[in-house]
Amino acid sequence: MLTQSPELEYRKEKALEVDRRLAAAFGLTLPDNDRDITHELIHAVLSQNTHRRNYNLAYQRLTDTFPDLAAIAGAPLTKIELAIRPGGLSNQKSRAIKEILISLAAERGDYSLEFLRKKTVPEAREFLTSLPGVGPKTASVVLMFADGRKVLPVDTHVLRTSRRLGLVDVKTGAEKAQDVLEALVPPAKRPRMHLNLVHLGREICHARAPRCELCPVNPVCDYFQSTRHHTEA
Repeated sequence: MLTQSPELEYRKEKALEVDRRLAAAFGLTLPDNDRDITHELIHAVLSQNTHRRNYNLAYQRLTDTFPDLAAIAGAPLTKIELAIRPGGLSNQKSRAIKEILISLAAERGDYSLEFLRKKTVPEAREFLTSLPGVGPKTASVVLMFADGRKVLPVDTHVLRTSRRLGLVDVKTGAEKAQDVLEALVPPAKRPRMHLNLVHLGREICHARAPRCELCPVNPVCDYFQSTRHHTEA
């Protein structure tokens, strides 16, 4: 928790500098996306703990196999699992998808989440996280990609890079990190900050053997500065 105003202001300035440098280096912005919110949620579930190529293939196979959401909800778990197998953890993810759809039908009478577009971000997050297996990161990813909300989801890459940069404390968990980063980063910059931090984590700031010498934000990175000073000493 940032309790001291000078520290908060320092981190806000650092966040702006990180955003500026990453935007110049990578330039990532939200892609055009024609998925509705429920399909985006399914896509987000499939994306957990797997490579982009694999979860995109799993989503394509799922939508090719079943004509609509009702067909997925009514299908045997084994058939859903077979369709999404390329995405990994197919047993777990098939169950989560089916339970989400059944829960939606029971509570709302249909499978649509489009009503969330009229809700505030806290209200939409609260509803999404009430669904089976949907956590804060998944909820924010769905709102950002499907509805263009100005949020900053925290996955493993965002958490690792923001800790190393010194934007959040090293012991901060993902859920708290989301609150801290959204307090630091202006709303208009949050989606691209998320995308660029994810890219940074995937391509440069690896969990093991980060490629600090290639990093566009190493001048303002606490981790790089500490390791450089240690090496020099």
